[in-house]
Amino acid sequence: MRAKFEEKTFESYFNNELDRRSKIYFPLGQVQEGSLGFDASSFSRNRRLWRELGHPFWFHPHFDGLELRDIADEMEHYLGVELDNVPEMKANLLFQYKRPEYITVSTGKEWSHWNEPYFRYDIYKEQQDLLMHIHTTFNSKVLVIYASPSTTDVNELVKVRKDILNHSNFKNAVDLQGHKRNTYTQSGTHSVACSEPQKIENINILRLLENIKVENNNKTENLNNREFVIQFSSKMRGIISEYPYLKESFNELNDYYSKIEQYKLYHSFLIMNNYRQLTGNQWLIKI
Repeated sequence: MRAKFEEKTFESYFNNELDRRSKIYFPLGQVQEGSLGFDASSFSRNRRLWRELGHPFWFHPHFDGLELRDIADEMEHYLGVELDNVPEMKANLLFQYKRPEYITVSTGKEWSHWNEPYFRYDIYKEQQDLLMHIHTTFNSKVLVIYASPSTTDVNELVKVRKDILNHSNFKNAVDLQGHKRNTYTQSGTHSVACSEPQKIENINILRLLENIKVENNNKTENLNNREFVIQFSSKMRGIISEYPYLKESFNELNDYYSKIEQYKLYHSFLIMNNYRQLTGNQWLIKI
């Protein structure tokens, strides 16, 4: 059976705990959306919509709206201030969230590996190919990780929401290369990837993040936070634009923002936001 909660709910709790426990900075993600004060924007002259919002009109809406360039000018300044107020950024992480199935019957294809109820999620070829492309392009500078909860329904998920990291299964995307699905019984233990069974050890995510911090403190990088974000976003845009499965959709989403490319910081955030919407991949930065 499919776990009885939305993947977005798990993602939200997961991001909140990473922010609380690991000093993770979210580029235009959960925290930034909250501080910016909006999740989406639009422009409408629909009289019925404005009437339902409490601002009816006959000929012209009461709110004229703003040009995208005006918004970009303000956001470029705002985001620059935000980045200047956080510690030096150290490393990138990409989390691919997975909502698992919970297999409770012995007819499950992987039952023989566990002989007890287990969790399972599929590894989609197009998605895995993209993650491997990113891994290869950035090498050791980016960690690409699958994250999946070890809970079966939304009530259980809510109960562990402040400790979601200890109730999740983590696997490096590179370790799942060549497999069609991954299985596990609980958090903090190994998993078995299939079709050809392979035991894969657990990732201690908090220890991993701390190791990243130590390793990067020993490296010297000449990029400030703004350059760090702009450079990473530019490379990601290049990767996706060359990737046949997503190229057309990604470019179409980005075309609207071509008129504000001179606002490099804000434009970079918008590009990465489109990437997240298209792939379900959450971009995080360790500081």
